[in-house]
Amino acid sequence: MHMVRKIITLCLASLVTLTGISQQLTYEQYMQRVLNNNTALVAHSLDIEIAQAHVKSSKIHGDPTLSLEYGNNQDWDKDLGQSIAAQLSRTFTFGVRKSGIRLAQKELQATTAVFNDFLRNFQAEATIAYLEHLRAKSLWTTAVKRQKYMRQLAHNDSIRFQRGDIAKSVWIESRLAAGLTHNERLEREAQLNNTAIVLGYYMGDMQNADSIKATGNLQETAIELAPLDYYIEQAMANRADLNAAISNVDIAKARQKLNSARRRIDIQLSIGAEYNKSNPSFTKLKIGAAVPLKFSNLNNGARAMDMASVEQAQKQLTDTRLGIHSEVMQAYNNCRIADRQAATFTRDMLQETARLLESKREAYRQGEISFVEYIETERSDNMLQEEYINALFNSAASRVRLLQSIGLNTEENTTAIPYTRHTRP
Repeated sequence: MHMVRKIITLCLASLVTLTGISQQLTYEQYMQRVLNNNTALVAHSLDIEIAQAHVKSSKIHGDPTLSLEYGNNQDWDKDLGQSIAAQLSRTFTFGVRKSGIRLAQKELQATTAVFNDFLRNFQAEATIAYLEHLRAKSLWTTAVKRQKYMRQLAHNDSIRFQRGDIAKSVWIESRLAAGLTHNERLEREAQLNNTAIVLGYYMGDMQNADSIKATGNLQETAIELAPLDYYIEQAMANRADLNAAISNVDIAKARQKLNSARRRIDIQLSIGAEYNKSNPSFTKLKIGAAVPLKFSNLNNGARAMDMASVEQAQKQLTDTRLGIHSEVMQAYNNCRIADRQAATFTRDMLQETARLLESKREAYRQGEISFVEYIETERSDNMLQEEYINALFNSAASRVRLLQSIGLNTEENTTAIPYTRHTRP
């Protein structure tokens, strides 16, 4: 678990500045609470304990059978022909117990792989939820700044209207615009609280979850990815669901061997003694063997089912490999496109837009442009800010999805994903 958290933290180091939240919660602490306290994760982890117990129970030997018998072939008042018999017997099978143990061990391997695959996806979703919270926080901060300015603008226009510098219609438009920014800020605040609640769910603690406020910010980075073949190779080596599919083939073969062992001839050995109280009395010892006649083995249906199960598992393994290949290619492509989209928002462009907005604000204050012309510039700048924040989020989230697609956050693999990070100048 420690290595998993370390890998995810290193991967997010270039994406997020994590200086804590209002509850002094960093990303490292967040993931630790997720892994320790999330009820869904704890519930799935119990599957491994159940499979381990099944392996232990498969090692049990067959129980012997003890039988007692009393007989009397004369009158109860006479001691003639009364007998007491006891017999101990046990059925011996050949290869059934060994095959059962092997099957249980293969099922344990598959269960472990399935849990690791669940953990891989769960950690990725928890990380995306954290990034979504940071995005909501950035959008909320932008909305708060815009509302603050529009309130001040409406207040200034009220004074200008009282002085007769602007028409009443302009003042009304300014006041309505301030009201709209207030509603937008409330909407962003609701989104921020909802993403915080999601974090509380992942941490397994809903108490005051909506009060979580991350102070980290999405950062802009440029990433040069490694060739696609590398990620496909890593996925084929690390993906837990591929290990699960391989284990399913082993399980099908182990079950086939177990069923084959069960079709072998069994033998039941018995030993017993019988005391007969007659005249004269005597004791009789008995040793016997019984062999069942398995005419049911003439039916080939069970063998055909086992062969079909093995073939089915092999086909599913092939399909899993193809699915992983497709998933990695899509995640790789999405990561490249997301980085290109984020790269369109250069600092020069953002600075020019900010200067344009400030010039429009000054022009409006001087009465050189109309309110409609100014508010259009304000809306364009707001849309640009939102697109920029969403582009940063998509770039960060796409890299998490790429890590998820190659199975990097499983405990079996600690290889870092190779790419070059550098902050955009």
